[in-house]
Amino acid sequence: MYPSTSRLVRNQNLTRVEARVQAGPISVSFMLIALVVLLSLLYLNQVSKSSTLNYRLSTLEAKRTTLQAEKEQLRIDAARLQSIAEARNSQVAQAMTPVQNVSYAQR
Repeated sequence: MYPSTSRLVRNQNLTRVEARVQAGPISVSFMLIALVVLLSLLYLNQVSKSSTLNYRLSTLEAKRTTLQAEKEQLRIDAARLQSIAEARNSQVAQAMTPVQNVSYAQR
């Protein structure tokens, strides 16, 4: 006996049958059309995803710009209100007296 990994048994047929796949012109055409349709659907899926994400991104950027402008306006308003309050509470403002009689010069 010869050492080998496979064991040979007496009277066993050791022939291989090649599986041949034959396709006619109609089935080849159908397979090509199906492949083109599949690739087209994958492409359209990717395009629609990217356009959806771009729309969402532009919407969020517009909202961000609006919020930044509002934040800046609120910062300006806060500074203005603080300066008015500080001017009213300053020593110079406390030393002033209110005007009793107002007279306007006429021409």
